[in-house]
Amino acid sequence: MAPMSENPDISTGGNLDGPAIQPPTGITPNFDNPPNKNNLVRVVLILFIVITSVSVLIRMYSRIMLKKVKITDILGLAAFVIYIAFIYLYFKLLNSYGWFVHMWDLRLRDFPEVNQMYFQGIMIYFGIIILIRSAIMLEWIAIFAPQRTRGFFFWSSSFVLVIHNLIYIAMIITELAGCSPFEKNWNLLIPGKCIDTIAIAIINSAVNLAFDLIIFFLPQKVIWGLQMKTKKKIGVSFLFAVGVIAIVAATFRLVFSLRFYTSKDTTYAFSGVSLWCHAEVTCGFIVFCCPVAPKTLSHLELQKLASGLRSWAGNSVRKLVSPGASSKGSIIRATHKQFAPGTPQNSDEYEMDITVVRLIPAEYIANGPN
Repeated sequence: MAPMSENPDISTGGNLDGPAIQPPTGITPNFDNPPNKNNLVRVVLILFIVITSVSVLIRMYSRIMLKKVKITDILGLAAFVIYIAFIYLYFKLLNSYGWFVHMWDLRLRDFPEVNQMYFQGIMIYFGIIILIRSAIMLEWIAIFAPQRTRGFFFWSSSFVLVIHNLIYIAMIITELAGCSPFEKNWNLLIPGKCIDTIAIAIINSAVNLAFDLIIFFLPQKVIWGLQMKTKKKIGVSFLFAVGVIAIVAATFRLVFSLRFYTSKDTTYAFSGVSLWCHAEVTCGFIVFCCPVAPKTLSHLELQKLASGLRSWAGNSVRKLVSPGASSKGSIIRATHKQFAPGTPQNSDEYEMDITVVRLIPAEYIANGPN
């Protein structure tokens, strides 16, 4: 959904060097150095990039530990690759026309190019959302509904996944076929016809919020139905409760989409919608990667501790033991066993699925919740 496919305030026969819309009374258009919020957007973008990149690195490190890649990892990595293109568009606009620029500070001839960047961005956004949410749902199905269990969680999650992807594919098709000729999706200066793509922005925002709520509550229902101590339930629940930040982002996006729907200053209003779209995407990566974070970080700490202990033990042994080869070797081996008890002998010890499932009673895995 580009900011506009139709707007009665834009005259196709108007002055191309004039403002895209008439400014409010008493305001003079500023084309050369328009007021904007570029500095704020730059800080927010860098923050989102760091959070997303760190989340993905943690996830990928966990895969390296396991020496095992799943379909969910491939989907997540594909989403991140597309995310890089998403970032490129944000910075392209940042370094050209700017963010939160009023339409009366934008020349009519420049508006199609700005509109095109928004249009490309929303297409990329749809692709990221489909991939990252598919990865989330498939991961949770693998954790809470293994092959022996085909209960409520499996069927409800599978249904949500299929409906979610069908809806988003339908939105992509609607956007691509929304205008005739195709260029009119972003260029209002050419003749043609379009459907009301601004209304689609509202529908999309509402659908997003609904799916975020569903994805948040599905694992919580399973976790709190388990036969385990409350303390353990809280711990497992917390890992999957990060989805609440996605709900917050989706709620704000819906609010800004409603403002966008009623505003004639569409470039300014759509800037807010776009930032909350980016926040949603960032939250998606956090939700996908967060469950592996505790095990990955604990592994990093364990490795650091074990390395330090081995170094200290080796120095101590060299000072106390004579240079006999066999004697020295046996003592060092004994020291390693003493100072690094429980050091994993295979990568499965750090399998994320096992980490979570260990907290789930075996009878639940076999038979499902009561």
